[in-house]
Amino acid sequence: MPLQHDLPPYPSEDSGRMPPPQSGTPVWGRGRRILAAAVTVALFLVGATACGTTDGSTASKSSPAPKEPFTPAQLAQAWKSPSPEGGALRTPLMATWRTKTAYYVGRGTGVEILDPATGRKLGVVTPPEPDMHPCGMTEGLSSQGLGAIAWIKGDPLHYKASCDRVSLIDTRNGSAIVWTKQISGAPLDGKPLTNDTTRLAFLAGDVLAVMTPNTIVGMRPDGAEAWTWRNAGVSANQYVLNWDMSAHQDRIMVMIGVEGGPEGWRYWVTTLDATGRELSPEPVPMTHAHGGHVYLVGAAPMAAIATPPAFEEGVKPELVTFTRDGRVAKRIPLDPSAGPVQLSWTKRLGRSARFDIAFNQTTAYLVAGQPFSNKEPTQIVALDLETGATKWAQPADPISTPRFLGADADGVYVLGGKASQDMSVNAYAAKDGAKTQISTVKAPDEALSMPSLVVEYNAGNLALTEPGRGTFGTLMFRAPTP
Repeated sequence: MPLQHDLPPYPSEDSGRMPPPQSGTPVWGRGRRILAAAVTVALFLVGATACGTTDGSTASKSSPAPKEPFTPAQLAQAWKSPSPEGGALRTPLMATWRTKTAYYVGRGTGVEILDPATGRKLGVVTPPEPDMHPCGMTEGLSSQGLGAIAWIKGDPLHYKASCDRVSLIDTRNGSAIVWTKQISGAPLDGKPLTNDTTRLAFLAGDVLAVMTPNTIVGMRPDGAEAWTWRNAGVSANQYVLNWDMSAHQDRIMVMIGVEGGPEGWRYWVTTLDATGRELSPEPVPMTHAHGGHVYLVGAAPMAAIATPPAFEEGVKPELVTFTRDGRVAKRIPLDPSAGPVQLSWTKRLGRSARFDIAFNQTTAYLVAGQPFSNKEPTQIVALDLETGATKWAQPADPISTPRFLGADADGVYVLGGKASQDMSVNAYAAKDGAKTQISTVKAPDEALSMPSLVVEYNAGNLALTEPGRGTFGTLMFRAPTP
């Protein structure tokens, strides 16, 4: 289904407790001008191929052969964890972590620790204090097995709930809490700014980046503050909101929002290095002249998607890539010839979202078309990020919602088929999109809504997790035992 009809509009539930923008004053306090650029956006994807469309059912010499981690010829359901308990506003997923001995599933109701072999609940990550509730979580673990969880102290549904406690977790030591710190934003009108959710991410050297409404704080593994970046509204006591953050190794992308004007919310993106130094000459304006939304889709490569309002017909969306110093590298219009874009999204706690788009070096893989359309059948599309051209577009399995499992230099790996029947894992060659079926996934014991599930593949283990309250928590698939 098209992207603009699926996502809830900004602002999120926390924006109502922020101070209103000051009318008649400039937004940025360091003498920089932010020009509202007209980002041409809409909701369709490139489908005309640069190399021509080949028969995706026939493998060619360029087809990736089955290899690690895509070696099991067949996967079957191994276990199913129960549906999460608690209020619907707190059961949305934050993130999952995987170790050799544990599978962590974090929601606003708690962070469960499951046995990856059986799905049996081993316990939970115990909050530092009894009246604390999770409100943020790193997307994964650091190279040293460290993770981080943010907490609300008190009632998480109270309008003054503050997600301002952060704990470093050592999964190598029984999920022990290494330290807990209170991290609030810089004061505005004499009060430190907080939110009811936050973003957390690890950088090189296991430095933890913590996003507050108007700062990004870098925390060292020993709990010492490494640096603090403040957005332009802090020094001038102005309303400028950090909306989202994406980080990888030595780069941080910060999406900044400003409320006001006929378009409602306006968005910009600025880039920091791993020391908190702002690299962007000035924040990059991202919003369409008539409004719309902006979504960070990764920091490796650094990219975002800009879309128009739902009622803006005939206007193309753009995939925007950035250089390492935060400048726009390429704006790639998403053309309608392959049918509407099918960026399956999963809602996360705090109304954030994650999109199903795969990257490898200078290639982005997306899904276009309609599962039930004869004129615009579902296709896997490869975009060249350097030129903006379509490398190829190949048919996906019919009547299915493909989901990406990963990508490498050889190609992209896709879960296809109908969830009520046996599914397949297909490899599409990076060079020409030639398709090879490399695995079969036996049908689970219940119907699945594939577009909304969180899909993770790791060394022969396929996890499908409900992002909110559903009929189960996680379904785990692996090779059947002899």
